[in-house]
Amino acid sequence: MNLDLQYSLTNISYVLLQIRSAPRRTGLVGLILYKNGLFSYILISKFVSVGTIWSFKYFRILKAGDYSKLLLIPEGFSIYNVELYLGCGGQIARSAGTSVKIINKYANKYNKMLLKFRSGEEYFVNANCGATIGVCSNSDHWLYNWKKAGIKRLFGFRSTVRGVAMNPVDHPHGGNTAGGRPCMTPKGLLTKGVKTRKNTISKKVIHKRRERRIDCVVRVKHYK
Repeated sequence: MNLDLQYSLTNISYVLLQIRSAPRRTGLVGLILYKNGLFSYILISKFVSVGTIWSFKYFRILKAGDYSKLLLIPEGFSIYNVELYLGCGGQIARSAGTSVKIINKYANKYNKMLLKFRSGEEYFVNANCGATIGVCSNSDHWLYNWKKAGIKRLFGFRSTVRGVAMNPVDHPHGGNTAGGRPCMTPKGLLTKGVKTRKNTISKKVIHKRRERRIDCVVRVKHYK
């Protein structure tokens, strides 16, 4: 299923025909019909029902589910399906119940918007990038009891085995003898409290970094 995260057809009214789940995706998707007769799948927002119509006029009131430029969205609004780079489509806040908040606007001087992510980081994003207003749907996804692994496999998720349940030759935690070492991957790489970003991000983009867990950092330094 190909989602139109970029809303290729702009300034065209459309109506929501169907709400369904998608494989390998926690948020719900909706089948929409544009005014020109084309169909498309999009990520729908919370509290949106079948039959909702989004009409595009010169003077209109923004509501949940509207895809617009960050420049036109007021401060303090919650948004999802946020575009970080022009023309790339939605890249941030696409999972169930997630959202990003607009903190401040610097459109007149720097053409930038200051966004706050759920991790606590604050990013500068181009004001002409697009985003969808509201919170991503299916926020109760994390409360669902899957009951068994076979049901989850039907939705495209493959279960994982704990490291302590393996043999020592298969995982560093195997054999029920962790030895007080920090969490590792099957290849022996540290997973908590270490940097995971491969590419360095410019300080012009990140205004405030996320807070790191102190206990994990201390454990990793002690292990080294």
